[in-house]
Amino acid sequence: MRDICAWPFLVAIFASFTIPCDALPEPGFIMYGAVTNGDALPLISGTVAWQISSSASAISVAPASVNINGLTFYIATVPFETRSVNGVAIGDPTPNTLPLNPTPTTFARLATVNGTNATVSYASSGTINSFIFGPADRGRIERVDLSVSPPLTFAQWLAEYGLAANSNPNSDPTHKGMTLMQQYIAGLNPNDPNSIFAFVGIQPTLQGVQVQWSSASNEVYSLQQGTSLEGVYGTIQSNIVATPGTNTFLIPTPTNGASIFLRILVNQ
Repeated sequence: MRDICAWPFLVAIFASFTIPCDALPEPGFIMYGAVTNGDALPLISGTVAWQISSSASAISVAPASVNINGLTFYIATVPFETRSVNGVAIGDPTPNTLPLNPTPTTFARLATVNGTNATVSYASSGTINSFIFGPADRGRIERVDLSVSPPLTFAQWLAEYGLAANSNPNSDPTHKGMTLMQQYIAGLNPNDPNSIFAFVGIQPTLQGVQVQWSSASNEVYSLQQGTSLEGVYGTIQSNIVATPGTNTFLIPTPTNGASIFLRILVNQ
């Protein structure tokens, strides 16, 4: 995880709830496909990982990889479970499992190959960076081919935005309160004063606390919570895939009326 985070928000909410037993496992969503490099040449080997998230949950999926006639293929099963029936909770969430909601839900997805962000070169559903999944989609299979190219280095990023090659990575020429290196990590445009990484909204709801932050393409975030501004922060949710422009995520309402502090980090 990289050492960069948006400014904390203070939240004070009062509520209570009860926790039931076990959720019901469901047939999941299966993705499979070929993996090539940026020149559309097949990769001989590679480790694929998927991050899947909605506005209320996120998981990481480690697919199986196989090599067939010199081509690398992966097969990933995204696990789902039913957690409520007619609005009544029937079980605790299973770790690293997504809820099968009564109505179809949109999930963002981002793959990495050997730790480098990959591009979806083909998806049989026609949607590239997301998919919709609901009760009628149990056990659905989709082909999703991936292509991976080396990410921009800091020097290449400077050149892309017309900045001097000898720019100090710890400088803040646009006075955003972020260094050039932090802006590079967050995927920002250093020439645009409106290209920022920060919380932009917070709203208590009946379901919890809805937080929003500015996000950039091909990033993955972790949302953290602490009890004081300078205190220790624990992760509420990791593997939140960017929905470029603004990300929205719902966190549980604090049960003891305590104030909490939130921060968002860019995953490495």
